[in-house]
Amino acid sequence: MTSTAHDTTAELTLSPAQEAAFRQLVDAVRAFPLVLLEGDAGAGKTTLVERLIRERGGGLRLDGRQILAETSDGAHTGTEEPLLRFLEDSLAANDLLVIEDIESLEAESAHRAYARRGSLTALLRMVFSHVLDAGKTLVLTRTPSSNYPLLAVTDIAQRILTVRIPPLAAEDYAFLLRHEIGEERIEASSLFQHSPGLSVIQLLQLARLARHSGRFDARSVRDLVDTRITHHNTRTEEIADLSLDDLKGFGHIAEALTTYVLNPLRSDARVKGLGLRPKRGVLLYGPPGTGKTSVGRALARQMHGRFFMIDGSIAPDPAVTFYARVRQIIQLAKRSAPCMLFIDDADVLMQSGYSPGFTRYFLSLMDGMESETAGRIAIILTAMNPGHLPPALLRSGRVELWLQTTPPPASARTEMLASHVATLPDELRRFDPMKLDVLTDGFNAADMRRIAADVKALYARDVIEGRAIAPADTYFERATRNVHRYRELLRLAEAGQLV
Repeated sequence: MTSTAHDTTAELTLSPAQEAAFRQLVDAVRAFPLVLLEGDAGAGKTTLVERLIRERGGGLRLDGRQILAETSDGAHTGTEEPLLRFLEDSLAANDLLVIEDIESLEAESAHRAYARRGSLTALLRMVFSHVLDAGKTLVLTRTPSSNYPLLAVTDIAQRILTVRIPPLAAEDYAFLLRHEIGEERIEASSLFQHSPGLSVIQLLQLARLARHSGRFDARSVRDLVDTRITHHNTRTEEIADLSLDDLKGFGHIAEALTTYVLNPLRSDARVKGLGLRPKRGVLLYGPPGTGKTSVGRALARQMHGRFFMIDGSIAPDPAVTFYARVRQIIQLAKRSAPCMLFIDDADVLMQSGYSPGFTRYFLSLMDGMESETAGRIAIILTAMNPGHLPPALLRSGRVELWLQTTPPPASARTEMLASHVATLPDELRRFDPMKLDVLTDGFNAADMRRIAADVKALYARDVIEGRAIAPADTYFERATRNVHRYRELLRLAEAGQLV
């Protein structure tokens, strides 16, 4: 809880964008008693309201969670009466009251045992009336990407004057970096071109990391941004070290993704004037096991900290949790643009009973990303059956590039096996590729990985149990028969004939 006394001599440094927003905030509170300050996470909302309190000679700044902690009193926990009394007392003692992160107030109160639906909205209306009657000033802050639409209620929204902190420009980058480092050692324009969506906090973190490392050249700074600063929901250190070149039989897909997605996302000065943008949407489609997810793993490695994934792992019950998680990932992607958003098994997600209405929800978010990020987010979807994707997605121009993954040809299957066993003893690398070409006809990339894994297991069993080591072809033939049995069982299961 902050006090009402402030030192007016200490100046809070603001970037040009923040300074402009602050002047708008000052004008707003002079003319209107109810003001909402919006800004992305890390945009400096707290800094702006702290400076406002200093310039006005006092005020009280509260946090939504602090307010709930103060008003939890046992018997009344979950009701709005203690909350209303607390806010009225705070207003009585202060001409200016700031409630930060108003969305957290709604989020936390929603979990209280006896909270009535809509009670917080009604309470806010009462607080607003109290502010107007008492001649006080109330400033609320929130992140626009929050999942709680309290301030979207029509009559409430109409009573509030909104001030927005704009995204940082290149001059803001230069100002903040210079302020933190003390001199212009990082080329701000190059950094802005590479990562135009960094927040104030991220820029200050970057400056401190660069100062600590003593390396300020453009490449080192970009590496810091990609590996230490930008937030993503995929742990690349847990992903196999895989590149597009490692995916045998995927040459046409690798070339298309490099040409139409990866190159436009890169900040290469040699083609800066071309205005390249990634394809609006890319669809990777093909039967199970043909390498769609492997392409995603390779892209995650290539993109470092600029790769975001939505898949079945975030489809829990209830649906509201699912939507909140999806929205959070998309907002992270927006703040980290240029980046890649990978929707794995999109056809399954959009038909899942765990995510009712997800199709409509995703299409609106996809359109919103297109308008907000101006082509700086590449959206890649995978599907086993494009026919299970909504026509609105496929027919509207939202998907501009279709790439089909198919079972690899014989030459690619041979390369896959050779790659999988490259580090094994010599005796396991002396197999007859012609014989395996016939035995593995129709196998996909997952099948070839399974063969290699079974070969290792069979060989290890013989070594551990002291058996005679068989020729490599014998192990591969046994492993191939295992996969044939697996494929037949899978076929029977899918046909409902497995007993």
